[in-house]
Amino acid sequence: MNLVKFRNSDLLDTINTFFKDFPTPELNSGFTPKVEITEDRDNFYLNLELPGIKKEDIKINVENNVLTVKGTKNQTYNKEEKNLVVNERYYGEYSRSFNLSKDIKIDSIDAQYSDGVLNLTLPKIEEAKPVVKEIAVK
Repeated sequence: MNLVKFRNSDLLDTINTFFKDFPTPELNSGFTPKVEITEDRDNFYLNLELPGIKKEDIKINVENNVLTVKGTKNQTYNKEEKNLVVNERYYGEYSRSFNLSKDIKIDSIDAQYSDGVLNLTLPKIEEAKPVVKEIAVK
């Protein structure tokens, strides 16, 4: 990618005039974290990607069996000191919610944050664990 300062042109002005009346979402106003969900015999594991977010900017709660991870990702540069040339990053509020089944021990949910990934461990209640019984062959 070349870092070349973009200059307005007649074509750009025409395009902007054409699209100015269309409602468009603000691309950098927020995002939904990507998630990976796995499970084993004892737990469900949710791993959410939260790159560039500080641990103190992550809020996790459970209400009415809905687990919600939310917060705000702030811009990393001072707008008064630097001009933005290209931005492909998302800033603003983020949120992701998950409906929890009754087989989760809500009081035992654990959260760890490292290297931009939030790792949640959701322990299963005893009844939800699969019972494995070996049958002897006679």
